[in-house]
Amino acid sequence: MKARKMRSSIIKIKDSSGVWIDDAADIQKLFVKGFTSHFKSMHGPSSIMVDLSTKVSSKDNMNLIKPVENHEVQEAVFQMDKYKAPGSDGFGATFFQDY
Repeated sequence: MKARKMRSSIIKIKDSSGVWIDDAADIQKLFVKGFTSHFKSMHGPSSIMVDLSTKVSSKDNMNLIKPVENHEVQEAVFQMDKYKAPGSDGFGATFFQDY
């Protein structure tokens, strides 16, 4: 295990100016800086939101945020195929339909 950890560790890295960095804290800062600069948005949030029109009416929104009722859950569960692969919890539809 120790050999594998050593193989998968980064002990030094070259920065954008060609200087080798070998301090763990500096390597971490360099990775965070590179990650945030690579994945930051090219546009401010306001420039994207300006042209959005309302897609959901107030009536539809009220239907979307209301609590789910027991009969709705039961109806959805019994519409599922009993023998399909189980979900991420490991339980297939047959479990919920039978119990």
